[in-house]
Amino acid sequence: MKKTKARPKAGNKEAAAGGNRGQVLKLKVKPRRTLKLPPMAQYWAGIKQFMAEAVQELKKVTWPNRKETLGATGVVLILVIIIAVFLGLVDFGLSRLVRYVVR
Repeated sequence: MKKTKARPKAGNKEAAAGGNRGQVLKLKVKPRRTLKLPPMAQYWAGIKQFMAEAVQELKKVTWPNRKETLGATGVVLILVIIIAVFLGLVDFGLSRLVRYVVR
């Protein structure tokens, strides 16, 4: 980036004395040039980058051991059975109530 110095005004005493206080520098910013790829190449480049980042993240994961996995699986199965029995009883009770009301 190039810096251009602002020219001092003739009526400004500090600028005439060579001081740089209060001056505004204008910066010229060049636009970034991006690599233009065909649509399919961009698509595959995005997939490749995603997969590389996914592998990187999977290396950071702390995986549970066999004991922890079996314990968590057991808890899930027990809760599923309890909820299934509860919903079955509620369904049975409501269907009996509807039959009673309809008759």
